[in-house]
Amino acid sequence: MLNSDVSSIIYRSVAKHEENQALEIWCSIFNNPVDLEERLILESSEDGRQYVCAGITNVATRDEYRRRGLSRHLLQMTIDKLDQSNEFDLSMLGTGKVNHYERFRWEQVTQPIRVIIDWQIHASSHENIQWRPVSDLSYEDIELLCKMHSSHRRIYQMRRSPCSIFYHWVKRRWEKSAAIVYLDEDKGYVVIGNPENEEDVGVLEWRASNFDHEQKLLSLAVNEIRQRYGLTKRIQLFTLPQYMTIEQLTNWAGPVQVGTNYDIMMRNIRLPPGIYEQIKNSFSNGHAVFWSGDYF
Repeated sequence: MLNSDVSSIIYRSVAKHEENQALEIWCSIFNNPVDLEERLILESSEDGRQYVCAGITNVATRDEYRRRGLSRHLLQMTIDKLDQSNEFDLSMLGTGKVNHYERFRWEQVTQPIRVIIDWQIHASSHENIQWRPVSDLSYEDIELLCKMHSSHRRIYQMRRSPCSIFYHWVKRRWEKSAAIVYLDEDKGYVVIGNPENEEDVGVLEWRASNFDHEQKLLSLAVNEIRQRYGLTKRIQLFTLPQYMTIEQLTNWAGPVQVGTNYDIMMRNIRLPPGIYEQIKNSFSNGHAVFWSGDYF
């Protein structure tokens, strides 16, 4: 019989002599050694170039170290490593501590996010398509998702390979919102998050092969939401369209409101200024997408 009493569980830091064992357990759970350097690759759909992207997560020290200012020293040592290693092209952070990282030459990049549409298009006739819970997807399904994500790229996006990364991390994030997905090998895929919650339901992500297929996938998602909640007009997209401009989206679907994410920060490490500005502008205008599911 499984003991469900969790009151005796103790959370603590991993001791030095336990680090190897902890790493082995980590890798055994995810069936793959997680390689952060291999993972954080920013890909361009225009010329196929790949940029090694550095991130900083979990900067944590003991209280007495923080009181002595050593957390800042630890962060500076990490930054020096990024600058001197000649391994990284740029750094991207998703952080609420903008002022803290500005001191170390990261710059804030505001990003359009959470598009609210007053959807005016009447629902089309019911189509016999299959929406599947993300939790039910097989590894083969994830391989297909990974393939479509790579072949129908936005102008810049994080590489999701090997597919085990997609399976363990992206799928896990989608499962937290009880997401459902529609897959079509020709058109692409579209994911609806929080389908059982009328206030939070929305289109989490999609990748389409072209402009027309993007409209088709979004229409299918809206039809599914409306079948669940009636002829609701308020439709959420968690990113800007892949092919449509805001003007085209408005003319096609109805009035649009666009929110802003202020937590993204970028820092050039070794890119020519022109390329860095191009990448930065692609994120600030919403053509490229930074999503925490692609990032630890």
